[in-house]
Amino acid sequence: AGALQDHDRALIIGRRSYGKGLVQMPIKLSDGAELRLTISRYYTPSGRSIQKPYEKGKGEEYSQDLSHRYESGEFFTADSIKFDKSKSYKTDGGRIVYGGGGIMPDIFVPRDTLMNSKYLFELYAKNIIREYALKYANENQKKKK
Repeated sequence: AGALQDHDRALIIGRRSYGKGLVQMPIKLSDGAELRLTISRYYTPSGRSIQKPYEKGKGEEYSQDLSHRYESGEFFTADSIKFDKSKSYKTDGGRIVYGGGGIMPDIFVPRDTLMNSKYLFELYAKNIIREYALKYANENQKKKK
């Protein structure tokens, strides 16, 4: 999507992508676990990094990015999306695009809210629905047989 956008070969439609732009090399450990070492980053032809920023000591903030994007209204209005102006690039045709956190579409499509609400999102985010389902299943296991 980033290459098509950089070369003005397509209009990207939707919402900002997740922002995952790392190349990782798996290294098997002696205990059967695996370490994934970041060895490179993906860049678009204009030089944009699509990887969302990570700062040492701010792991919780990094892992909560989608929740913050939801709470700020980014899934629902394009005006809620904030970009670092220092990471602006120009497409072949001269349009301004931004790096450092996913690909922003040319045409924004808000998230469907018909079957969604802030309350439901909070229930999912706090695992309340999952915990209730597990508790219900455990308490009613004998009735199922």
